[in-house]
Amino acid sequence: MLFNTIAEGVYPNYSVGTNQLSDLGLGSNTAALWNGQLLVTGLLVLSGMYLLFYRSQFRVGLARANRAGVLLMLPGVGAILVSLGIVPALGNPSNFFDALLHVIGAVTAFLFGGISALYAFKLTSAPFRYFSVVLWATTLATLPVYLFTLGVPLSGLLERLVLYPYILWVIGFGSYLLAVPAERR
Repeated sequence: MLFNTIAEGVYPNYSVGTNQLSDLGLGSNTAALWNGQLLVTGLLVLSGMYLLFYRSQFRVGLARANRAGVLLMLPGVGAILVSLGIVPALGNPSNFFDALLHVIGAVTAFLFGGISALYAFKLTSAPFRYFSVVLWATTLATLPVYLFTLGVPLSGLLERLVLYPYILWVIGFGSYLLAVPAERR
């Protein structure tokens, strides 16, 4: 979120309400920052969830760890796909393959980011599990509205209402895990 905010401040005439986040990947003065942070974020999500579910002794059971690990890694895969597509906005695709990578990556990150927050209900305890459900509901209630209103005023705001709850959830989930007593890890 910090690098998004920096890129939004540097991008000429950028409007949080109307511009898509992906527009930041098209600006000559923001593309490297935005694409780089997407790639690094995706890699961190993948490595963090891999370490948590496959290399630690976080006690969720093997079958649940396999499902959770894969599910919680998918938003990271989506972020990497968006960064590898060199972020052509839907209205300005440089070529079909890049645009396809972007759309698949964005939908993967948005959809599975919300689903990850809901799935955490099974992995966490109150009150964090209820916080996860609220963030999931915000993401998944806003996602269809956003997808059907691309390019209209306020679509940038709607995109943030899809993505930012997931980002808050990841920060909260990491904090939750830090607070889990050692005997439950």
